[in-house]
Order: sequence, then structure tokens, then C-alpha cells
Amino acid sequence: MPHLLALEWNGTEARLVYASGRGDRVVIEQAFAVEMRRRNDDGEQPEVDIGDRLVSALGARGIGRVETLVAIGRTNIELRQLSLPPAPDEELPDLVRFQAMREFNELDDDWLLDYVPLNDSPDEPRAVLAAAVGPDLVSQIQQTCEKAGLKPKRLVLRACAAAALLSHTQAARQGELRLLVDLLSDEADLTVVNDGRVVFMRTTRLGEPPNPQVLFGEIRRTMAAVQNQLAGRKVESIVLCGRGLEQSDLARRIQAELDVPTELFDPFDGLQLGPELEEALPDHPGRFTPLLGMLATEFARRPHAVDFLHPRRRPAPPSKWRRYSLPVAAAVVLLISYLGYRQWQYNGLQADIEKLNADLNNLDQLVKRAEKRREVAQSVEKWSIGDIVWLDALYEMHEKLPPASEAMLSHLTLKSTATGGEAGFKGFVKSLDVLKKVENKSSSQDDSVKPYAWQFNGTRLIKSAPSAAKSPPQPKTPSPPPRSLGGSQQAPPKKEAPK
Repeated sequence: MPHLLALEWNGTEARLVYASGRGDRVVIEQAFAVEMRRRNDDGEQPEVDIGDRLVSALGARGIGRVETLVAIGRTNIELRQLSLPPAPDEELPDLVRFQAMREFNELDDDWLLDYVPLNDSPDEPRAVLAAAVGPDLVSQIQQTCEKAGLKPKRLVLRACAAAALLSHTQAARQGELRLLVDLLSDEADLTVVNDGRVVFMRTTRLGEPPNPQVLFGEIRRTMAAVQNQLAGRKVESIVLCGRGLEQSDLARRIQAELDVPTELFDPFDGLQLGPELEEALPDHPGRFTPLLGMLATEFARRPHAVDFLHPRRRPAPPSKWRRYSLPVAAAVVLLISYLGYRQWQYNGLQADIEKLNADLNNLDQLVKRAEKRREVAQSVEKWSIGDIVWLDALYEMHEKLPPASEAMLSHLTLKSTATGGEAGFKGFVKSLDVLKKVENKSSSQDDSVKPYAWQFNGTRLIKSAPSAAKSPPQPKTPSPPPRSLGGSQQAPPKKEAPK
């Protein structure tokens, strides 16, 4: 989280707290005050340029342009408790502004208005603590921050910020009215808190140095005003912001004077401090309570009770787009699902096509190999169809050729035909006389092969050998009986012996 600066000032001094977020931890790096008074030798107090003082103080501490939370006091705003009819929370902003326009003295559309609800039930009359700040003060704050190189992020009511720190560091006591007393340079914030919610606030001037008797009287008046405004309820305890022996003694005196339990609240207790700040806290720690409360609320990402730059507003009406967003989203989801399903189908079919193409290629290769084998088989079948005894045919050709000294064959081609076979040949002979002895279709003189001077080629038809027809098997005839030496008369049959 980036660094943040908390700032507030009045006519006497400006107070600043510089903090940073480190993971889930908040570290308070620096806390210091800048004097805003300057006196001439004649005792007059000339006006001081707050922006110039802030620039010098920030530059000396190495703090550059940073987002800033600005606190303003009760004396710079108009504050009213408004009573409104029963209404839900979303209607309160309009009701508060309408009622504030009637009850505030100078409120117009240029004023910044925010409020703190005092009860939460929409079925009962609503009560709010409304605060408004004029445009002149807002413009002055913005110009001062701009001159100091700061960027205002929040504009928070000081008393509410102090109460927020008390609620942040201490558990709220259920139903107890507690008066938070924060002594500043020449004034005091008196804030009544109920269950962590601000229900009453006022700021009173005490002078410098503050007179304890004046403070006791202001606390009495505050307690009486609270009792009168909250239907007789009384403040049950007092919390004094500060630390040290002087503040502890003041808390004891308040308790003894008013007979109300009083405790001391150290705003830096429980916070993680930087090394330099831990060694030396500022002179008046209680005065930094509102600044620490703003930072604790901002770093915890909780809403501020009163933030004039971001006041409570009526929620924006639901847009038509949101009304129709669900059916449109459903239609888009269905369309995307349908397109996804079609794409899935397409991818599946494409994968099937690729697989079938691969199988087809494999089958084509098998068919080509089968075709080659068939061609070979047909050649073998064609070769053997003539039923020729090729060795006999070659021997016959050999017998009819002249001897090798007179003729030779250089090429011989044998093939089968439907009627037998055919032998094609080429060769060479020595002389023309020998050429006349061989069968040839054409011849030419060629002495490339010595000592043969003529080349010839021709063909010879070869008849297939006659096939022997197989006769059906003949039935066996009985052998003729043996003839006698003297003639051809058969011997009489031998008589069988009587049984």
C-alpha cells in the first residue's frame, strides 16, 4: 500500500502524521507539529502562509507528493441533529439534504454535506447528525494542499476520526456513553460515543495554556447537553487523550471533580512506530489522536464516519443493462457452448477424415504391391501357358546354327505366345556364305566383333509340345482261364461237395 499523510491545522499549529503500509501492518513513520504563529518585534502577529510552512517542513523530512487525509474541526462546519420520518438507508441521503436545506443557516447546493445515522431501524423515526462545510473552506484547503504538493484524498470531521481510533484500539462497551476529551493547542474536542458511534460533539476554546477549571466547566456543560438531548441518558465514563504524568494527573482531577470514572487513552499505544518516532514521540501525543484515527480507518479500508469529499449518496438506480444482463449472459453462454460443441464435432470429424485418409494411403500401397505381384504372376502364367520345353527348343536352335568358329549369338529373347513361343535373336557370322546357312530377317556388314564380319537378327517360332490326353480308366476284365496244352477247351468246373 502507498504512503499516506494525515494533516490538520488551525491558527497556532499544523499537525502531521506520515505512515506506510507494509503487507498487513501499518507503520507510523513520523508525527510532528509545525508552528503557525510568528511575532514581529513590535508584538504584532502577521499572517503566516500555511502552504509555505508545510513545504519547508515536508522537504526537511524528505516527504514528497503524497495522498493526504485532511481533518477539519467542529468550529469550521455547521452541525445539526435532524429528525426524519421512518425510511430505509438508501432514501436517507435525499431526506437529510432536504431537511438540512430548511434547518441550516447558509446551506446551498455548493456546500458539502454528510451525516452520521444515530439509529438503524427503517421502521422507526430516523435521527442523524448532519454536518456541512462551505465551499470557501474547501477551496482554501485544496489551495493549501496544492501549494504544499499534497493531494487531498479525504476531508474528515476531526472528532469522528478521534472516536474511530478509540473504537479501533479498544472494544466498544455495549450501551455505554463515553465522553472523549481531546486537548489541542488552544481548544478541546468533546465527543460523546455510544457503541463506537458519535452521537454528540462540540469544540470549546480553552486559551493557552488551558485552564483546568475551564475544562471542568465545559465537560459539565457537555454532559448536561447530552442528558438533555438523549432523553435523560448520562455520560458514564470519560476518556482523556494523552500520555505522561501531566495527563495522568489531569485525568485524576477530572474524576475527582466530576465524580465520573476517567481513564487515560494513549493514541500511540498498540501502533507500530518507525525507529525514529519510537525513540522520540512528539511533545503532546494526545493532539495526534484524530490523525492516527484517520490513518487507521483508511488502512483498514473502512468507511469514515464523515467524509465530505465522498458523502453518503442514494445508490444509483439499477441500469437496464443489469436487468437484462442475466438473460443476455445466458444467451451468450449458450451460443458459446453451441459453437464450442460444433467446433468439437468438426475437430472430431476432421480427425476421422485424417485417419481414413491415412488408412486409404496404406491400402493404396497394399494395392500397388498386389498389382505388382499380379503382374509377375501373369507374366509367369503367360510364360508357362505355351507348355514349351525351352531346353529342347534351345538345343534344336543350337543344332541348326553353324559352329561357334563361324557364328555366334549376341542376344536371345524368349517369350510365350498363345500358340507356343517365340525366340528372337541377334548374332554375328564370319562370312556371307555362313550367313546363308542361318535363319535371319535382316543382316548387315559389321566388323565390330572380330573375326565376324556380318551381323544378323531374326525370329523363330517354337511350337508347344503336344499334351497327352488322359483317357478315362478302363474296367478290369477277368483273366481268361488257362488253356490246356492240348486244346483251347476250358476245364470243367469243380463240383462242390455236398454239405
